[in-house]
Amino acid sequence: MEANFQGELLPEERVLWTGRPGQSVFSPADWFLVPFSLVWGGFAIFWEATVLGVHTHGGHGPPAFFAVFGAFFVALGLYFMVGRFFYKAWCNKRTFYAVTNKRVIVVTEAGTRKTRAAFIHQIPVTNKRIRADGSGTLSFGTSNGLGGVASVYDNTGLDFLGAFYGTLPPTFHSIPDADRVYRIVAEQQRGASS
Repeated sequence: MEANFQGELLPEERVLWTGRPGQSVFSPADWFLVPFSLVWGGFAIFWEATVLGVHTHGGHGPPAFFAVFGAFFVALGLYFMVGRFFYKAWCNKRTFYAVTNKRVIVVTEAGTRKTRAAFIHQIPVTNKRIRADGSGTLSFGTSNGLGGVASVYDNTGLDFLGAFYGTLPPTFHSIPDADRVYRIVAEQQRGASS
């Protein structure tokens, strides 16, 4: 997996840990997003069925624009309900994490190659959420702009919605043995400050 970072490494930078996101497609935000998507998608399907039903049975129904308008929202609703989980799984298979002696790095090779990185000695705060099985999420730094809103959508398949609210810090989502990775970063921070 270190090969995924060779083009990213700085002089005298060495990899201490590599990993990938867990393959679960559910995130804590889904406690809100799943019910919301079901309501959205259900209403859009109801709207479209009603518009198409009126055209079929009466002949003189609402303008055809309503059917096209509804089809857009049905497609969006289906993506919210189902499609985003496939997209998230596809992205997770193409996402790689690394901790080096200088930085934390996230590389995603989904379509285009994207890199998010932070120098360890410049990370003001590391947030961690650990599950009972030891897996968890580590976020390195604070969000810019309205990043708190952006973080709701991070790693949900709806990441594009968060892009309107600012940038997010590098985050390792659903990694196994997250406490160990947290300690590796903390040790590098202590070494950088001494």
